Amino acid sequence: MTSTGREKICDLVIRELPMALFIVDDRLRIIEFNAAAERITGWPKKDALGRPCSDVLLSSLCGERCPLRESVENGRTCRERDAVISTRSGQKKAIILSSVALVDDHGRLEYGIELFRDATAIKKLEAQKKNLISLFTHDLKVPVAIAGGFLERLLQGKAGPLNEKQVRYLESIRREIHRLEGYIRSFLEIARIESGRLELHIEPHDLGRLLREIVDGFKVQAAKKRIRLSLELPDSLPLVNIDSLQMSRVISNLIDNAIKYSFEGTSVDILVHEEDFGPVVEIRDQGPGIAPEEQEHIFDSFYRIPENGAGHVAGTGLGLAAVKAIVEAHGGRVRLESEPGRGSSFMVMLPRAGEEKGRQGAGGGHPAGSGQERGAAG
Repeated sequence: MTSTGREKICDLVIRELPMALFIVDDRLRIIEFNAAAERITGWPKKDALGRPCSDVLLSSLCGERCPLRESVENGRTCRERDAVISTRSGQKKAIILSSVALVDDHGRLEYGIELFRDATAIKKLEAQKKNLISLFTHDLKVPVAIAGGFLERLLQGKAGPLNEKQVRYLESIRREIHRLEGYIRSFLEIARIESGRLELHIEPHDLGRLLREIVDGFKVQAAKKRIRLSLELPDSLPLVNIDSLQMSRVISNLIDNAIKYSFEGTSVDILVHEEDFGPVVEIRDQGPGIAPEEQEHIFDSFYRIPENGAGHVAGTGLGLAAVKAIVEAHGGRVRLESEPGRGSSFMVMLPRAGEEKGRQGAGGGHPAGSGQERGAAG
């Protein structure tokens, strides 16, 4: 293919790309601006060319959080981020953007490319979902509490003596009410975390001690499936800045899932090792594993993978979304490695004490739940 042919194809791709795209030079001045960018920003290409990209987008990320500058500093693509721009007419629009920087041999910016799409409809749906969840859970909470109260009175014999079968039936009802209460708590924490109202009480903690306490609490559950539960700790661990209650829920959720999804007679291993970022807690199971196409949704709210070799496991699909939200609220990261037929490993990466400050309020679009279901895990 001739260079002219390549240029024509490149021009065609840029022009017809359904996502908005613009290219800037080393001074962040726009040198290319496609039709989708014109539609979203309201700026004609002829007026946008030659202007600083910050003058055209007026993005909430312009300045210190500029994605292109981050791409230069980090030497990699800036993954999708939420932002708000002002169109030429002054209208505010939510967008989702990503960027990549082309640098010279000295690490200086030569060209930058940004891709973005209009997220107004998505954000509107997310807001409606949050409101629905909040109303739904608050309206459910009262009748469930009342039903539970009357049930306890029945079990105490306040309405007359009960025979053995009646007690057994009522205890089954009580278990299901407790399960429903757990789901309601999970939904309520969705609203808290998505609105930034989940409070974290961050303090330096001994990670090894916390893990030993959590693992001890799962020994009976593991023994019922003849699963060997092991904890491997290095000789010394740095203190970590965490909310011990919330982080206990994270680790407990992952261990609970690992036991549920591992086959009988196998093992669940909890390992801790050090990386540059800080300590990493790895929970490794010997379950059926997770297919690659399912892994990208594993931390989505309400997402559940189809049944696999582990059989049906009850849950709402909230647990792993909660894990991700809580870990990120601590300034950490969570990662999955899995292969069908070879089990799964979930890794929680935490910053050392003094290197990353936890936030007192955490939001981020992911729910914090009771951690009793794997949601989308395998």
